[in-house]
Amino acid sequence: MDTHKDDEIDLIALLKTVFLARRFVIKTTILFAIYGVILALVSPTKYTASATFVPQLSEGQTNSSLGGLASLAGINLSAIMGSQPQDISPSLYPQIAESIPYRLALLEAKVGPNDTSFRNYILDQSSGSAILPLLKKYTIGLPGLLLNKQTDNNEPLDNTLFQITEEDKDLFEFLAQVASIEVDDQEGLVSISVELADRMVAAQLAQAATDLLQNNIIAFKSQSARNNLDFIKRQYESKRQEFEQIQDSIAVFKDQNLNITSSLYQNQLTRLESQFSVTSSVFQELAGQVEQAKIQVNKDTPIFTIIEPVSVPLDRSKPKRTMMVIIWTFLGGVFSVGWVLVKSPVQKIIKELRS
Repeated sequence: MDTHKDDEIDLIALLKTVFLARRFVIKTTILFAIYGVILALVSPTKYTASATFVPQLSEGQTNSSLGGLASLAGINLSAIMGSQPQDISPSLYPQIAESIPYRLALLEAKVGPNDTSFRNYILDQSSGSAILPLLKKYTIGLPGLLLNKQTDNNEPLDNTLFQITEEDKDLFEFLAQVASIEVDDQEGLVSISVELADRMVAAQLAQAATDLLQNNIIAFKSQSARNNLDFIKRQYESKRQEFEQIQDSIAVFKDQNLNITSSLYQNQLTRLESQFSVTSSVFQELAGQVEQAKIQVNKDTPIFTIIEPVSVPLDRSKPKRTMMVIIWTFLGGVFSVGWVLVKSPVQKIIKELRS
């Protein structure tokens, strides 16, 4: 009972302390609220455009667990059913979006009313604020700039390697801030979102990022089938030319020997016709393989089901002005009340320490 009374008295004392300092609490809260209103009004408006799709995985990935169980029993399902090209797991899509080739290609995406590249769009938007980086580049970074210049002049460049500049590095950091990819492993959903001040540019860049990601995945998935198709096409074209040459040779040979019935003529004609028969069989076989290779390319091309297409956003995503004002008002109340409650004990402790 005594403990309960002590707790109640302490609570009443705390409330009394806050009540006596109510003017300070109210003023501080109002000041924080005003700061929140100013911050909400000054914060730049941004719009978010996004797309959501589901990649259709092949049967090879869905039966991976069955293949694992079969391998324990000493059975190789891939040898029985045929090897299937591997799918890229959706969890790897963010890594693809962070690769240098992807980001370089995304910087060249056409945006805006004049169909300028996104690289030029960013540089035009930030041209007014590029003075400080320029001064830093030619003051603090001047030794490194000269060293890099000498290195570039002395060493030949390797065209097989990706070489990015400081400008590319800064643009990559900007892309990482405005564009993002989220993957829902449970549902298999992939969402790409872009947040910019221009709603139309945000939608255009989101569409370009979606198309570029899907094209990269399609190229990886169907690469083997496309290589096989190109090889068979080359063989088919070579055999077609040989087929036509032999066909023309038989026609010329018959025209030059219309009235001749000797055994030598028959032997030569038989050899030509036999060669033509073999070439024709190979040619027909290659023609069938070309069609099968085309079917395999279409089969290996992944399909993406669009759940939510990219659209031009109407409502801004940032700033959430009402929420900002509420948060700053709440912080003002918490800060003022905390200061009132802590001020007196802290002063006593300091006074005791000094004495």
